[in-house]
Amino acid sequence: MNRKKCEQVFLAAMIAVAAVKCGGSHEEVQQPVDQVLSLESIEPSGSSIVFWYQHTQKREESMLELIDVFNQTNAYGIHVRGEYAGRYGDIYNKMMVGLQGGELPNLVVAYQNQAVAYNMGEGLIDLEPYMESSKWGISIEERSDFIESFLKQDFIDGKQLCFPPNRSLELLYYNVDWLNQLGEKNTPTTWEDFARLCRLAKSQPFHKAVDPNQSKGYLFEPEASRLATMVFTRGGDFMDPTQTVYTLNTPEMVNSLTMVKQLIKEGAADLLSEPYEDQTEFALGQNLFMIRSSSGLPFVESAIKDAPTQFAWDVALPPQDGHSAVLNAYGASVSVCRSTPEKQLAAWLFIKWFTEPEQQARWVKASNYFPVRRSTENQLAGYMAENPRYGKAYGFIDYGKSEPAVPGYEPVRRRIEEVMVEVAQGGEIAPIVRRLEQDANKILDEFRL
Repeated sequence: MNRKKCEQVFLAAMIAVAAVKCGGSHEEVQQPVDQVLSLESIEPSGSSIVFWYQHTQKREESMLELIDVFNQTNAYGIHVRGEYAGRYGDIYNKMMVGLQGGELPNLVVAYQNQAVAYNMGEGLIDLEPYMESSKWGISIEERSDFIESFLKQDFIDGKQLCFPPNRSLELLYYNVDWLNQLGEKNTPTTWEDFARLCRLAKSQPFHKAVDPNQSKGYLFEPEASRLATMVFTRGGDFMDPTQTVYTLNTPEMVNSLTMVKQLIKEGAADLLSEPYEDQTEFALGQNLFMIRSSSGLPFVESAIKDAPTQFAWDVALPPQDGHSAVLNAYGASVSVCRSTPEKQLAAWLFIKWFTEPEQQARWVKASNYFPVRRSTENQLAGYMAENPRYGKAYGFIDYGKSEPAVPGYEPVRRRIEEVMVEVAQGGEIAPIVRRLEQDANKILDEFRL
């Protein structure tokens, strides 16, 4: 079943969902944990739980190693079984289907808007009582160690619907040598300056470029998070402050799309034609700038090392036109599915353990994500020295701003990406963004039935 169909089925069935079967269990859940017995009296010993994640290759290996450490060392004999459940979209589809009577995991990776959808189907629990539990929770001192903005991203409609295991930031990647060749000492501080340098890069190819005829300032990826970065850094947003209505027909949105459209028209930028093409072109010295996730740092470094030409490169804050520095901070969190009191507590205890500084440091080194606890930095001095760009980007974590955490943001993202392509191909911006805002709010209304 494709995602769109799954969403439609879910909307129709959501009201009828009265119980959820989780982690392979067929026990019906009729009441929240706190109505059955207090958290302090629950005994999680011997519980077995299932964790659905999206990680592959090195990250999956590290995740499974960490899970194994937890299984062998936790004092309650809790056993976590990690399962690769596909990419984010695959997991979303499986969860939507599972909420209608199928089987769900006990712990699932979820973006905030996805967690909202699962919660509408009564499939998740509020983690706040677990966090505040005198026996199982985190202390005031421990809570103050968490990066508050990351926790707030997951606190939605008065509930802690998920919990952050890591985060990433949207960064500006740039070719230092090429910038110097253009007579520039600093990265662009405004979007006007960014556009100027893109045009300059078109007319003055990098002297080490593999193919100077392919010289461009930037490759525009039709991905909602890329556009969010441009809008956020201009002082705009995708929704109003209360997250009750989409605000996509704004000066910040129009200015972002106008800049990209004009740069493409002039040949100073182009539309991405295949996945990670911007990374490839950047490594070949044919792209001055790239806007991508901080988690991609190792992949960019590897691509440049394998390229026929070598050059100095670095990362910086994206250009800023707003009143204060901001960048797009995102990352999937983990949510606990509604099941039995024992399994729910067991899932929380794994989350609590995973976000302790020692485990966070190990996860950072395997994933290149940012930790969610500040004290983890004390264990990362060597890693940051070996990876100075990571250390530089880590200094930006307090500037983070998140995309909408509302039901239906998945299809809205797809509409945004369709609009990005339409504009890049020469579409008239004013009617396009007007229609986009109308479509987005219609989707929002449908999901809030």
